[in-house]
Amino acid sequence: MIFEAILHLPKSQMAYAIDETHLHIYLRTAKNDISKVELIIGDPFEWYQKDGVYTWGGRSFSFKEMQPSYSTEFFDYYFLEVCVPTKRSKYAFLIYNNNDVYFYGCRSIEKIDLMKDQEFIYDLFGYFNYPYINKEDLIDSPTWTKDTVWYQIFLDRFNKSDNSSDNYIPFGSIKDGIQNNMFFGGNLLGVIEKIPYLKNLGISGIYFTPIFKAYTAHKYDTEDYFLIDPSFGTNDDFYLLVKECHKAGIKVMLDAVFNHCGFGHPFFQDVIKNKRNSPYWDCFFIEDENFIDFALNEFGRPLLHNFKPKYRTFGFTPNMPKLNTSNPLMEEYLLKVASYWIKEFDIDGWRLDVSNEVSHSFWRKFRTTVKAIKPSIYILGENWDDSTPWLRGDQLDAVMNYEISYPIWQFFGKQKISKVIDAKTFKYQINNLLLRYPKNVSINMFNLVDSHDTMRIFTRCNNDQELVKLCYLFIFSFCGSPSIYYGDEIGLEGKDDPDSRRCMIWDSSLQNKDLFSFFKRIIVLRNQYPDMKLVDVTWHYTEDNILIYQKNKLYFIINNNQENKTVALPFPLKQSAVFDVFNQVEMNLDKSITLPPYGFIILQK
Repeated sequence: MIFEAILHLPKSQMAYAIDETHLHIYLRTAKNDISKVELIIGDPFEWYQKDGVYTWGGRSFSFKEMQPSYSTEFFDYYFLEVCVPTKRSKYAFLIYNNNDVYFYGCRSIEKIDLMKDQEFIYDLFGYFNYPYINKEDLIDSPTWTKDTVWYQIFLDRFNKSDNSSDNYIPFGSIKDGIQNNMFFGGNLLGVIEKIPYLKNLGISGIYFTPIFKAYTAHKYDTEDYFLIDPSFGTNDDFYLLVKECHKAGIKVMLDAVFNHCGFGHPFFQDVIKNKRNSPYWDCFFIEDENFIDFALNEFGRPLLHNFKPKYRTFGFTPNMPKLNTSNPLMEEYLLKVASYWIKEFDIDGWRLDVSNEVSHSFWRKFRTTVKAIKPSIYILGENWDDSTPWLRGDQLDAVMNYEISYPIWQFFGKQKISKVIDAKTFKYQINNLLLRYPKNVSINMFNLVDSHDTMRIFTRCNNDQELVKLCYLFIFSFCGSPSIYYGDEIGLEGKDDPDSRRCMIWDSSLQNKDLFSFFKRIIVLRNQYPDMKLVDVTWHYTEDNILIYQKNKLYFIINNNQENKTVALPFPLKQSAVFDVFNQVEMNLDKSITLPPYGFIILQK
């Protein structure tokens, strides 16, 4: 047995409370290395006296066999959900390797004899501990997010209302080479005009990139957090938009840029003017009073955009000075911003820009503040990597799940960010993701295949609409809430940021109608078939660029090849009557099935 591979971490994603009386417990072992795992568990304070001898109550319970869960390249994982009626538990594992049995606890792995080593087996000194399930520590994320289909809008490029100003570049006139200093006039009234379009598509949530007053088109350089940028409209326009969206059953999420602000923000300008005498000096991270030692343009802003100034910034962008969120004045200011848009406009979520560069302490205060106003508010972080430290129930509800984007890009995409992966590696990467977070966190994740910060999925797939369908099919069959970046549904192209922020195409003759029909259909199916939203996946086949996986009663078969492929069906589907979910027809299957190039089928057994 490979002892180095055996791992369990208490009070982590390997041992967590799913509710007030149930724990989820995982054990990791080397791949194909053991035959069985059993769990010994009981309340550490439950002791009984019999014949003058005190005996731990856990000795009276039978061992609980753990079930194989997911496998990765090197490891197998075993899982069990256990009831803990007293909320307290101590537990250990029995690992079976051929004819040998090993006890695994918090202090050692020991080979044992089940009959002779009873005192050792039940010595709680060597057990893992889950001291108590406190209700306050449970994940309390909103329940509505798992049923939401998000639509991300980059406001300047989505739609310009009919009665708006013409002091902009003609909407849609530039097809590629988009820059952040280009303004096309998309606005809030333009979004209101398109609510029927979004409703027809099946959208139930809008995520807006920043819409507060700022200098650039992207608005991540905020200058007034309490004011809608005048190019987008007014605060009253936004109030109307939220009201009309709610009438249509659409949630609204705003983008909070609390890691940094814009160069023109009044606090930073006051520091430039008054230096250390400014009350806002400690709201930033500044080396010395001579921190503006570089050239400014005619508008009083940095002439160059990528160098290291004498103050901390987002990246090396002097136009975006970093905020000191531990400063009491700055903390109070930002929490007022967060509260204002909930109290006054009834928004449903905050997306937190560069959330992994802001202190955990601030996000804990942020969560307490906004949840006190609206308990159902959705707190979404922009973290691109493993986000476990932020997802323990005290800070964020979820993150933008780029961890699902990467394997999708590598497996389905044609313009790769790194090496191409095969079907088996794709499975392993998805399994790793499913093991990374507790199940009651995974159901809240924000799943995406592209965004304003990445290449458009249509371009990444070399403009092949069938590949785009496969990418979106996978995230629509995954736990969490799927997100559509505006225009993906009609085949909008775009290379890396900022070219991925092109204007939406509203000329119906230039829209991809087949792709739009696919999006409408897959959204309907996700709403009709709850199995698509389940966390657990059963893999049946991952070879030759073909995926066959199961979500309860639903089976997904995907051919990621540019030619027809015939594949043997797994036992549950062979020679059986099934229902073709996508086309809504009954089928009688043989022992195999043939799929067209980049084809798929969804079957219900």
